[in-house]
Amino acid sequence: MPANKIRKKPAPPPVMGEYKHFLKGVNEAMSLITSTRDLSDLSHEFKRKMFDYSIKICSPEAGNEYVTSRELKLFSEKSKSNYHERTYKIGEKLVSNYHLQLIHAYAQARTSELEKKTGDKMHPDVLAFQRVKKVFMEVFYVRFVLDYFKMVTRLSNPDQKYYSANIRMAPLFKDKPKLEMMCTVYGIPAQKCLMKINGTLRPVFRLGKAVSSHTQPVVWISVNVSLICNFYKGNKQELDVYIQSHALTRLRERLDLLDQEAINYALWENMHTIKQFETYNGYLLLPFKVFGIKIGYLVANFADDKLLFRTFLFITHNSSPEGTRLRKITGLGKEDITYWHIDRLSTFVNLKEEKYPGLLGLFAKAGLGKLMDLKNKEFTIDSMQTANLDGLTEYINRGKNEFNLMNLDLDTMVNEMEEERII
Repeated sequence: MPANKIRKKPAPPPVMGEYKHFLKGVNEAMSLITSTRDLSDLSHEFKRKMFDYSIKICSPEAGNEYVTSRELKLFSEKSKSNYHERTYKIGEKLVSNYHLQLIHAYAQARTSELEKKTGDKMHPDVLAFQRVKKVFMEVFYVRFVLDYFKMVTRLSNPDQKYYSANIRMAPLFKDKPKLEMMCTVYGIPAQKCLMKINGTLRPVFRLGKAVSSHTQPVVWISVNVSLICNFYKGNKQELDVYIQSHALTRLRERLDLLDQEAINYALWENMHTIKQFETYNGYLLLPFKVFGIKIGYLVANFADDKLLFRTFLFITHNSSPEGTRLRKITGLGKEDITYWHIDRLSTFVNLKEEKYPGLLGLFAKAGLGKLMDLKNKEFTIDSMQTANLDGLTEYINRGKNEFNLMNLDLDTMVNEMEEERII
């Protein structure tokens, strides 16, 4: 081959255009939820109208100077992944949020077509499709918001930075029927201060929770003094809540199966609504749960009219009720608990039941039997958030009044659509 002759590289395959990709997605979505409709007979005009009614997902924007371009990229990539992940079950089929909005676009186009054909907005067929588009839009919207709030809870770290996301739809115009989902991400630096504890100044961090608001992206957590009996001797009715860096270190050490994002989420889950403390041997304890199972306690004290979580005790610690019972039953001391690593989550999860039945019996007598229920759990942030999906949705709905979605049943909706052959 002559030196001056350069071999041409093969041309890359053609990229599917946005419109063709949309049509492929509609066919896939329809095949997942119903078998009664063949889309091949739809007119080109109808298909274009569907495309106009599809929802555009805009890239997130920074709401303040505390959000970096790298963080925006992380939110964008995770959002796209969540958008196409099939996590929502209709009947026996799993669909993605992308599929939900495609069905909405189809129903919107059909509504418009039938209104024009019948000239009657109250025609039964028009009303049927209005209901279809409303339900699918509502489910899509809340799941979209839910995915963003799952992201901010897993990334919000009290000793570094909190995040919040304000999600909204762009205004529609007569010549622009396409809906756009817009998101503004806020960063809120850790609220750090020094408190004197046992005569020494220690770093502590204020605990907060994200809300969907551009005026107040984070609500700082407080506790009503009625929950803490006679432990607090001051005059305030509400106390700001802080956590010591030592407590965060102990959480990471004892809950050794959880990565940082899972620790962040577990903190949110246990802190965003503090309802009840326990008292034991002069300690004020907040039960700490994972997958709804108590695995330890945060120990609370007071300083400068603030409630401070000073440390985290795994449930086997000799200062906890269960740890005291375990010591009385087994004779194990504090050093033994540490030596045998039964002050860590991994030990209980990896314990072989068939090999140590006697030991399991002792744990059960001490009130630790529920820990064995953790053996079949996946200790990932996704599985933890899925386990508390109802709680997350309830939290989001408290800040979102546009829709009322707690009792929507898409299975029933799909069955009705097939029975009435409106799809």
